[in-house]
Amino acid sequence: MSSVVVQPADAIGEWSLTQRNLHRLLTAYLRFYQGAHWEHSTVPAEGAAILVCNHVSVLDPLLLVASNQRVVSFLVAREYYDNPLMRQLLEQTYSIPVRRDRRDVRALLQARHVLEEGRVLGIFPEGGINRSETRKGVAWLVRESAAPVVPAHVGGARQAASDLQTWLRRQHPLLRYGVPLHFHRDADAAEVMGATMSAIATLA
Repeated sequence: MSSVVVQPADAIGEWSLTQRNLHRLLTAYLRFYQGAHWEHSTVPAEGAAILVCNHVSVLDPLLLVASNQRVVSFLVAREYYDNPLMRQLLEQTYSIPVRRDRRDVRALLQARHVLEEGRVLGIFPEGGINRSETRKGVAWLVRESAAPVVPAHVGGARQAASDLQTWLRRQHPLLRYGVPLHFHRDADAAEVMGATMSAIATLA
């Protein structure tokens, strides 16, 4: 007996009731509690895309999700999956747990699969909040998929002593989007990362 393969939802018209309600609640929280603002997303309406953003607080992925009408699947630190509530929320975006203590090849292969399915992958290239080192996973995924890179920048938000304190502290974050970047599959990793980080910096 052949099993039926269910494709993950992508555009808003495909979302489940749970995904729609979570998106509404998230948008309301950011708009009315956090006083957040965001520009119109430049993520393509269809097809694979790599959404790359700076990382200043745990509000960043929430802003990216709320500002898009497509599901954004993130590479997320594995420790967040240890929290049952967080795990349920992350599973609604088909996010991928990743180990930060070493190069997680399995996570990168799963990320490539997201792009092969023509979906949106969200990445914070610093690998953590307010880190200065950038990782080259973005360049590898560009080479493997030829997907456009969409730069984004979050300003006006800060990480508190804990995630809970950050969610409760009222801030006024601003999310800005840049023009999608298109690279040749053979582009050098330094070229991809340099152009991407420069595009993010110009949005500050």
